[in-house]
Amino acid sequence: MKEYWGSLASILGVLAFCQSLLQVLFPPELRFATVKLFNRIFNVFNSYCYFDITEIDGVNTNELYNAVQLYLSSSVSISGSRLSLTRALNSSVITFGLTNNDTLFDTFNGVTVLWEHIVTQRQAQTFSWRPMPDEKRGFTLRIKKKDKSLILDSYLDYIMEKASDIRRKNEDRLLYTNSRGGSLDSRGHPLGVSVI
Repeated sequence: MKEYWGSLASILGVLAFCQSLLQVLFPPELRFATVKLFNRIFNVFNSYCYFDITEIDGVNTNELYNAVQLYLSSSVSISGSRLSLTRALNSSVITFGLTNNDTLFDTFNGVTVLWEHIVTQRQAQTFSWRPMPDEKRGFTLRIKKKDKSLILDSYLDYIMEKASDIRRKNEDRLLYTNSRGGSLDSRGHPLGVSVI
């Protein structure tokens, strides 16, 4: 056993020496160019492309993120294995969502795509006029490169339309009457009746 630990220590020492030697012999620019070359080679052989949709785009809320979240909530209830459940204030509809770092397969026009919900902790913030949330949220869409042009635009348009439909269904509608005998609230306005 003692020989094993001695051999392991020798190997780690050689690796540390080689690492420091490589840093001295190869300047950072050359190392960066080498890593960039390996990434390009990897991307040639990778059959997927990835699209990130973050919750906050700069300082504004990303509408596409909200649409994807609503769209996936309509389909997750059937196929998801771990779900988060939410219900909006004054709504009768329970929506489903992906939990942190969970994935979901979806099919559109015969093409299967993968959605991943990624949640990471934000680094310590510097001074900002608008405080950012503690967590950084986003969706990653994985599509095969050969299917990219076939579905990307039409799929995202479809998601936006479905999200609008879901929003319309979830809205509460208020009916107001103009009759003189109707009830008034404390400000003298007619009381609304909620219809679902």
